[in-house]
Amino acid sequence: MSHYLIRINLGEYMRYLLLIIITFSFMSFSQEEESREPAPGVIELTVVKVKTNYLQDYLDGLELTWVASNKILKEMGRIDDYSVHVSNNSHVYLSVAYPSYAAMDPASDEEQAKFLEKFRKVISEQDQTARAQGYEDIREIVRVELINRIVFK
Repeated sequence: MSHYLIRINLGEYMRYLLLIIITFSFMSFSQEEESREPAPGVIELTVVKVKTNYLQDYLDGLELTWVASNKILKEMGRIDDYSVHVSNNSHVYLSVAYPSYAAMDPASDEEQAKFLEKFRKVISEQDQTARAQGYEDIREIVRVELINRIVFK
């Protein structure tokens, strides 16, 4: 009879042990998920390969076109920020931070007109076209990615 009691106690013990293991595994899984979260917004990252000895020319052009346009877009509240990074292998990384994916939708006609009015004060349409055509000779767009930042708590 004592043999039977040991078997029942062992069975109940195993059941409790299994429940404890399952409970802790769920707790550790939920803690892992809560340790990080996606940051708001999205970043558009463009990687550009610039021909050797043309990096300064490319950056000069970017300053008049890409940087100037993003400065206006930031003032208008369409983007949160923008940046240019240069690597030691003639790659240029252009990033534009949007507050959300929805902010990447096309601008309204009114917003486009407002933007163009401000942008034409910086560079004429002829100069902009000439710069853009010149880019094709000195650079290659390697890729464009949409990336999200992860925040670790």
